Order: sequence, then C-alpha cells, then structure tokens
Amino acid sequence: MKKSWIISTSITIALIFLLIITTSKNILEELKLGLDLQGGFEILYEVQDPYEEKNIPEEERVKQTAALISDRIDLLGISEPVITMEDEDRIRIQVPGVEDQKEAREFISIGGNITFRDTDDNLVLSSTDFKSVGIEQYSKDIAPVVTIEFGDSIDMRNVTKTYENQRLALWLDYVDGDAYIKEKAKEDSKILFEGHLEDAWAKNTGMAISGEFTQKEAELLSKALSTGDLPAPLEEISSQSVSGHLGEQALKNTMVAGIIAMTLIFLFMIWRYRWLGLLSILCMISYLYLAIGIFVFLEGVLTLTGLAAFILGLGMAIDATIITFERLKEIEDRRLLFEERVMQASNRTFLTIADAHLTTLIAAAGLFVFGVGSVKGFATMLLISIVAGFLTCYALLRLLLYMIGETKLVEWSQERKS
Repeated sequence: MKKSWIISTSITIALIFLLIITTSKNILEELKLGLDLQGGFEILYEVQDPYEEKNIPEEERVKQTAALISDRIDLLGISEPVITMEDEDRIRIQVPGVEDQKEAREFISIGGNITFRDTDDNLVLSSTDFKSVGIEQYSKDIAPVVTIEFGDSIDMRNVTKTYENQRLALWLDYVDGDAYIKEKAKEDSKILFEGHLEDAWAKNTGMAISGEFTQKEAELLSKALSTGDLPAPLEEISSQSVSGHLGEQALKNTMVAGIIAMTLIFLFMIWRYRWLGLLSILCMISYLYLAIGIFVFLEGVLTLTGLAAFILGLGMAIDATIITFERLKEIEDRRLLFEERVMQASNRTFLTIADAHLTTLIAAAGLFVFGVGSVKGFATMLLISIVAGFLTCYALLRLLLYMIGETKLVEWSQERKS
C-alpha cells in the first residue's frame, strides 16, 4: 500500500463531500421553480399594430413592450418571471408563484394607451406628459387619492381653464374608433375614471384623482400610470394557469418518485459492482450537484420538463459508469496493475461514451435553437445534464479509479484473498 496515495485519495473524496454539503443549501435556495411546480400562469401575447401617433418599427415595438411588461411585473413584487420574445411579434410570459392571478393578468396588459380625453374623445393629456405618480391617503375614512405630476411642458393652469366646465375621462387602452358614449355603457369599460377638474382637482404642476377607489384599486391605477404606455395593443393567443396547490403537489410527487428511483439505482449498483458501486454513487451525487449548480448559475427556471431532462441525463451518466466497469471486468490480464487496467478500460470506453453524449448533445442543441417554451427548457437542462454527466461519471470516475489503483489497496486485498 502507498500511504501517500491513500491520504490524497481520502482527502479528494472528503473535499467532494464537503463541497456538496456546505454549498447545496445555498444552491437549492437559489433554484427557481417554474409555474408547473409552484403554481402561476403563462400567457402568449401577439403585439398588434402600434397605437395612434406611435410609428415604431416592429422589432423595436416588441422589445419596448417586453421591457414595459417586465417593469409592471416588478411593480407587482413578483420575482423570477420569464419573458421571452418569439416569432418576431409574440411575447411569452411565465409568472410563477402568483397569489392573485386575475389582478396580475389584468395589470400586465392594462393601459396600453393611457390618456385623458374629453367627452368628444379629443386628447387632453397622455402618460407621456406624466412626470411622477403617487398615492395620498388622508385618513382611513376617506378614499385614497392618486396624484399625478406633469412635466414642465404642461401648463395645468391653462388646461384647468380650458376644461373647467367639462368632464374628462381617463382611458386605458384607447384605440381609434372608441367612443365615450358607447364605452361608458359597457360593463368592462376602458374608462377607469371620469369627472370634472373640480373632482380631479388641479394644481400648478399636476392633478389628484379622487373617486370611490379602494386602496388596492388606487395602487393598481398608480402602478399602471407610472409605467406608462404600451406601444401597441396586445392580443392574447393562448394561456394556461396552474394553482399553487397543484404545483406544490406536482413538485412533491416528482421529488418522491425521484428519491425512490435513485435509491433503487444506488442499491442495484452496489449489488452488481460492490465497492465500485459505492464509487459510482459518489459520482452520481456529484452529477446531481454539478448539474443543478450549473443550472442555477445560468439562472434557469426548473419545470417538470426540465426535471425529465435531468433524470434522462442521470440515466446517461449511470450508463457511462456501467460501461466503464464492464470494460474493466473484461480485462483478464491480471499481470497488469489495477491502475493500468483502469486506463485501458477508460480508453476503450471513451469513444463509446463520447459518441453517445455527442449525438444527444446535437439533438438537445437542435431543440434549444428551434424549440419554444417548455421544449427549450427541456433542451437547456438536457445540455447541462450531458456536460455534467460526462465530467462526473466519466472524467471524475476515471480519476478516482486511478487514484485508488495507486494506493495498491486492490492488489493488497487480492493477495489476502489468495
């Protein structure tokens, strides 16, 4: 036996376990779960032609819309949304972990064209004139007031004088053809507020909108006004919603199934390969750690399809260890030292394992480039799993087997048996 190799091998294995134990908790806390695992909703919008007087190229229009939607989601206090642009004029939004899905869905698409208009639908003020928006609560018995400050280009004294005897309406998502009389009669009206300037009392640089608002409605209005206009209307193409309970149950069932499957795999490897099986378990645990770590580093969002790719990658990683062990058993020349047999077996398995990983890598890359939504999520995790599996269940396994061979423990145990 070589004590120096025994010490170095022990330290290497101990460091691997120490790294996994000390950092796994932080990695898991940073892991983002998709809406199918924690509930939420997904909407696919198509960006329509721009609003009046907004001549913006299509590509820039979609980018501006996606950026504004992101700002609105941030204002709702929702973390970890996924916003992707597809097919040049479409935006897919995934918002996990939302308690009030109705409010979030309404707020994301509300107020594409925020304007104050008179009863003849003439433009008076627009959100491009807004400098800041806030809420004032004078007492619990009085409804909150939404305050709007305007830029220097707006003369509120002149506006007040011009429209002091007229009713003004605050429109959300006004488009050509909309009419005050028709819209006012609708149950789901685009007119959020209407009144005289005495009702929305004007100051030198702004105005305050008072009405029968609840605190929640005032906050929603304030947030919608503060984010400004969407450059174009949004048409909902498709949507899906998952309740928090269903997402939690799906995650629980998936975790239980994964633990049972991995336990059975570990028991099989120990039964089939004895101490080599224990070594393969270390490599598989390293695979789990490395794959999740890379995924978190790339700020991926884990979904059920991603978990499927993760398990598929684990199967490929286990396959790599089995091929290596079988090639090691096929080398019957006992005159060779164990580390020499390891190197021969690893060299024989390299092309087989590399070809299998490479072909799967090409397929995953194709899915990532041409896929959308959950397909791209599956491809992302599969790409990561392939890389992590090769590094742990081939490269790391080869290193550990070689180090164990250098300790001469295998030859020593065989001599004792003989």
